[in-house]
Amino acid sequence: MSGMKRNEIIILVASVIFSLALLLPTISAMTGAQLELPKWWPAKKVRLGLDLRGGTYLVLGVQTQEAVKSQLNAMSQAIKSDLQKERIGVVRTRVTSDRSVQIVMLGEKGSEQLDAYVRKNFPQLSRGETSNDGGQFLVTYRLPEQQAKDIEKNSVDQAIETIRNRVDQFGVAEPTIQRSGEKRIVVQLPDVTDIESVKKTIGSVAKLEFRVVADESRGSGEVRQIKFRDGTTLAVEDEVKMTGDAIETAGVEISPRDNQVEVTLKFNPLGAQIFDRVTAETVGKRLAIILDGIGQSAPMIRERISGGSAQISGGFTTEDAHRLAIVLRSGALPAPLSFDEQRTVGATLGADSIHKGLQAAAIGCAIVIAFIMFYYKKAGVLAVGCLFLNLIWLMACLVMFGATLTLPGIGGLALTVALAVDANIIIYERIREELRNGATARAAVEAGFDRAHWTILDANITMLISGIILYNFGSGPIRGFAVTLSVGIVTSVAAALFASRLGFSVFQLKDKKGNLSI
Repeated sequence: MSGMKRNEIIILVASVIFSLALLLPTISAMTGAQLELPKWWPAKKVRLGLDLRGGTYLVLGVQTQEAVKSQLNAMSQAIKSDLQKERIGVVRTRVTSDRSVQIVMLGEKGSEQLDAYVRKNFPQLSRGETSNDGGQFLVTYRLPEQQAKDIEKNSVDQAIETIRNRVDQFGVAEPTIQRSGEKRIVVQLPDVTDIESVKKTIGSVAKLEFRVVADESRGSGEVRQIKFRDGTTLAVEDEVKMTGDAIETAGVEISPRDNQVEVTLKFNPLGAQIFDRVTAETVGKRLAIILDGIGQSAPMIRERISGGSAQISGGFTTEDAHRLAIVLRSGALPAPLSFDEQRTVGATLGADSIHKGLQAAAIGCAIVIAFIMFYYKKAGVLAVGCLFLNLIWLMACLVMFGATLTLPGIGGLALTVALAVDANIIIYERIREELRNGATARAAVEAGFDRAHWTILDANITMLISGIILYNFGSGPIRGFAVTLSVGIVTSVAAALFASRLGFSVFQLKDKKGNLSI
């Protein structure tokens, strides 16, 4: 045996051992055997999709235009607040539907200071038209189209990260959270079937605001009416004193005062400073805590609070309090979500799908194996061996890349078997043709592989391109099929052109007459 053949055998054996090592946890889980594997052993298993395992499937739409509006509102509030502190005559600010901020001033006197402030703090805004109306001076600053598109794109990316943080704290194992198109997010949560609880946890925007309750008897300027959880309505000042960005963590405790469930907040260092200043400025006033436009509580600030923590109370159930703590810890969503599609798959249906899918694949494989062994004799046995080798490599690749096996993926497995057999048939028919033309067994094998080489590559590369296109533009089941198909094409080519050729060199595939058994 030549040194090159010996090296090829070593590579082949090593790849099989490595693949089986990757698959051992999966085999252990499927057979129910309790294997004590070392800590350094790769512990990944084949991940099953929702159609096989059961769980919740959601398609979320991100209302990206609201993210743009929210950022413009924040700019508008900052401009008004900061300029009023500098005693520049800003009467009011508002955001228009054409993505602009309109600023109404007492006169044109402070317009240069306004321009300087906007250029320094909000350079993304471009100055638009101005007008004088009844002694008031109106200035418009517009957000360019490209800036708006960047905000929308970033809002989807941020939403994905926020949802992932919430799902992780929700305790879901092996979730799938990924973008689908420009403004949609696909969320798959295996083993979770309480879809309403999931929607409440994932879908809450969690926009937390602290506003001072307005003293209407003294006239507090611009106010807005806020409805509270208990059904009451209070007028609060328009200025937001603090937002949820200041929160470092949130938890749930039982209040020692009245044994009620409350959500405790701990602020980050900057948030602690802001809260210290806000409470110092509002001693003797009520500070409303508002979540997603609904008032949670409005405690009286009796003294300056410097500890960097606060509590939200309001008749929470334990479940509601834990859910609120989760969404506050994970941060606010940049924009509201819409639930465009939702469904649940029961574990029983998943198990039945696995059984029927594997049964169909097994029957198909058995028929193919029987035919190939009958038609190509000993060479057919080698083809079957390469087929099983192909499946081992394929499953190991799915484990290694963390791919998810779905019911369409099982269909991809069955198609991979057909592709692998097809490659062997092309090679074997070339070998038969050479034998009919009078070539020796060795020459026929070499010529068969050489002539079939490019035919197999051309056909499989075309199929691989199709699989890649399906994966990039498809979603859900189509992607599951595309993953298995694409990986299977690569392993099929390797099995046919490398393992099968090596098998002809190592094994004596002769019949009783000494001819090549093909």
